Amino acid sequence: MMSEERVARAKLRPAGLSPGAASFIGAWVVGLAIARLTGATAVILLLVAGLVGIGCALLGGWLNVRCASVTVLNAPDAATVGSATRLTIELHAADRLPDDARVQFSTTERFDTAVAEVDLVDRDNMWADDGHNPTLRIGTDARFEQAGIIRQLTARVESPGPAGLIWWRRTITIPIQPIHVAPPACGPVLPIESRASRRDGSATSERGSHAGEIDGIRAWREGDPGEGIHWPSTLRAGSLIVHDRVAASDTTWLVPYEGHDQPAQLRWTLGEGLRQGHDVLLDIGSPSNEPIPVTSEVAAAYWSAELAERIKQNSNPATRKRRSRTRQRAAKLEQTASIDGSARVSATVAAILALAMLLGALSAVALSALLAALGLVLGAAVSLHFARSGGERPLPLRIGVGLAAVGALAGIAAKADGVEGLLAALRGPMPNLLMLLVVLHGFEVTDRRTLRVHQAMIFVVAVYAAGLRIDGDLGWWMTAWGIAFAVSIMSTTRRSNPRPASFRATREPVAVRRAGRRRASVLRATGWIVTAGIVALAVLSVVPIPDGPARLGLPALASNEHPAGTPGGLGGPADPTTPGNDPDPAERGAVGEAGGYRGFTETLDTSLRGDLGDDVVMRVRSPEPAFWRAQTFADFDGRTWRVSPDIGVPHGGPTIDVPPTLGDATGGGIEAKELVQTYFIETDLPNVVFAAYRPTRVIFDGNVWTRPDGALRSDITLGKGSAYTVVSSRLQVTPKILRSQGDIGAVFDDFARNDSTIDLEPFLRLPDSTTERTLELAANLRTPGESTYDTILAYQAWLAANTEYDLDAPVPAPGADAVDDYLFESRRGFCEQIASTLAVMLRSQGVPTRLASGYIPGERDRVSGVWKVRASDAHSWVEVWFPQTGWEAFDPTAQVPLAGDTSNGTVGGDLVGAAVSSIRSHAVELSLLGIMALVGWAGIQPFRRALRNRRRGRWGVLQDRFSALTPDLSAGAPLQTNPGIARRLEEELDDEVGPTTVAEALDRAAFDARWTDNDDAFEQIRNAVSTLERKARK
Repeated sequence: MMSEERVARAKLRPAGLSPGAASFIGAWVVGLAIARLTGATAVILLLVAGLVGIGCALLGGWLNVRCASVTVLNAPDAATVGSATRLTIELHAADRLPDDARVQFSTTERFDTAVAEVDLVDRDNMWADDGHNPTLRIGTDARFEQAGIIRQLTARVESPGPAGLIWWRRTITIPIQPIHVAPPACGPVLPIESRASRRDGSATSERGSHAGEIDGIRAWREGDPGEGIHWPSTLRAGSLIVHDRVAASDTTWLVPYEGHDQPAQLRWTLGEGLRQGHDVLLDIGSPSNEPIPVTSEVAAAYWSAELAERIKQNSNPATRKRRSRTRQRAAKLEQTASIDGSARVSATVAAILALAMLLGALSAVALSALLAALGLVLGAAVSLHFARSGGERPLPLRIGVGLAAVGALAGIAAKADGVEGLLAALRGPMPNLLMLLVVLHGFEVTDRRTLRVHQAMIFVVAVYAAGLRIDGDLGWWMTAWGIAFAVSIMSTTRRSNPRPASFRATREPVAVRRAGRRRASVLRATGWIVTAGIVALAVLSVVPIPDGPARLGLPALASNEHPAGTPGGLGGPADPTTPGNDPDPAERGAVGEAGGYRGFTETLDTSLRGDLGDDVVMRVRSPEPAFWRAQTFADFDGRTWRVSPDIGVPHGGPTIDVPPTLGDATGGGIEAKELVQTYFIETDLPNVVFAAYRPTRVIFDGNVWTRPDGALRSDITLGKGSAYTVVSSRLQVTPKILRSQGDIGAVFDDFARNDSTIDLEPFLRLPDSTTERTLELAANLRTPGESTYDTILAYQAWLAANTEYDLDAPVPAPGADAVDDYLFESRRGFCEQIASTLAVMLRSQGVPTRLASGYIPGERDRVSGVWKVRASDAHSWVEVWFPQTGWEAFDPTAQVPLAGDTSNGTVGGDLVGAAVSSIRSHAVELSLLGIMALVGWAGIQPFRRALRNRRRGRWGVLQDRFSALTPDLSAGAPLQTNPGIARRLEEELDDEVGPTTVAEALDRAAFDARWTDNDDAFEQIRNAVSTLERKARK
């Protein structure tokens, strides 16, 4: 029967998580903790990707059921409690629901008990497209658990998203024609009133004994029942004689129904009276006081259901409320637990990639990665075997895996005693123990729940690796891992025993629909990927680049460090860099220092510069660019700079507070921000500790000397693999703030008199070799009364316009002043000569300056979030003292912004910048790749068609051609069958023979098991198809 309304009310809400899905939330929280501990951009990328993935899983389930509706097409008028009752339902959805989806029915809105359930496994081919939405019509058995009258059903449509993690439930209330549900008949018989029948007698066809008096007889007629034969008369007459009426002495049962009687007894009593052949009347106390005749078992069931409904309605409301709270235990959302081999294999690939990433970050040997991969593969093979066979894993295997896991956790607990112990464990035993847990858990993966837990553990390993890894290949590793991980997630719900392809699938209309669905699936997947990428980028565009780790730790020294020699003095690496192919090392300077740079020694000769090369010397994790300063120089003799002889004060690590030094200022109300930098040493370096100005704290696994000139030196050289962290307090200086401090030379005398603790005379001293024309140029370029900041800009502008940066600049003549030679003779120089010139010119105007050496920021790796510093980034610059803000770095050749002009930016902005930069720098290569892809795609099409034709056979090719004659028919439409195509062609081509003949022949070839191929028949049908094609073209 049809429902009165299609859908009366509907509610949509999340239904819950699939087994094991909660582990992904836990893994994400662990990843968040790792992000706080490491401050790594790559971890932020994975966390945002995971968050978007969870959002897609949530949205996917909602999209599946948001428009789902259910119609009850056919249901009986009456049913019995506990007996199967056939319902025909029709399910409508915006798109085909996945196999895991199901529909449940209940008689109450609270869904106390499910009376019927429909799962959609193996029903993919039963969906039909009605031109708007997919529709599924199916029959199911319902079993009602309570007697009464059902006037509406509550349907629940439950479905997960594409990943099968989060379920949504749409609850629909469906009004239907009443179904009278009667209780099973159960004795004893209720009290009755027995009396003589009011009729003259009953027809002899009624059940019951007919012995005794009769009102009349007659000859037997065709169709009379055997019970009506009166045998004494028949024997006497010699022919069949039947009763006409039994005697009026038959009884009538009057059943007075009391409200407290059980409906089951009522049904039994009414049925028993009917079985004994009596007239049965039911007195329910109706207003007319007329008993109700009950003439059949159906009527007995009907009235027992009616009275059961009255009892239910008249019961105490509190009793009904208590009864409604007694619900059936909710069934598991995900009924199927089996896993497919593709999900297990892709999870293993993702685990291998994650462990390889982590082992690479820990600089482990290749053998470790190989052993880990073998363990993962073995675990996958063992677990998949038991998953498919359904057998129990051997007890020794389970005990061994459990003991190993407990031992691993105990090892972490023993090492992670307190905060310091936890931090030590992060780089010590924890990575190894985490990898061991992943390998061991691989033997436990036999169902979807354990697979999801395994995937969550893999995610934690990948996040951990992203937090520790800083090399340039991290982006490629993360991409490969992400693809394998996504495939594993999406294939988790794939059936382990896919439906066998039926012979019907070779029929072209069905194949066309399937091909259309595959194309639609690909388009949907592409749409999901693009949408997820856009959402992730939008989220990342508001996520700032991490400021640094929440707890400053994880210092480490390489095993190849060496004592620096003199306490507080400079010590070079044990294996000096070999001189390059310099034609005249005596003139260009020795390259025995790190990277061939002379700036990390006690003296800096402005005429010498080593052969630096492009090797990476260190990587710096920092949200902002800055000068990575190593040393400062104050004493200049016109050719060579020298560091201060004061070695400073030693401090023991790992946490070292750095006191202010000469010229450092607190800012006087100017905002200051912390800049956290973590330095990862990639080559052997001297014992200088690099830091952005002004360092306030150093996390270093050793002793550090804090010098009065602002430099930091350790007591050991920094070998490859060393790492340490520096916290700097950076005043947010802007051009406006610097300009507001006026002419420093004019106010310096007053400032020095007011603060006698500041002795800046060494930073004002001019070399004796300084020439008059240098002083005159400095004075001419300065506008009287303007700020020192504007004077610096004027000097830098003149140098940029009148000199040239040249690493091959000629060496000044012996005894010549290097600044004079650069300004007026060669007008060519490199950073040491340019910085020295700017420092001398400013000193001549009474501005304190000093020379600093170190590295410029380098190139930023936007995935790992680190600055890649090469040997060629070694640099010298000028530091100018301002009364309110202290030392500020200036350099005419390096574009490093002031602290107040920089911002952390966002992770998304970094990614967009990286993508744009990569596209611009590889425009030609990308264009060629696109052209090659198009050419390759076009070239492979003939082979694809040939392969498809060979696979489908010659009759399949004819089917293709026949179907192509009606391209306007939509996939899935009723006419998209061979007879339907034939009817359309008959209408359009006015041909009543050809299309029908072809359609019948193609159907026989596809579906007739007794059909055999025949060359003559094939040629006949091929000619017919060719004729139809010619007519269609006309």
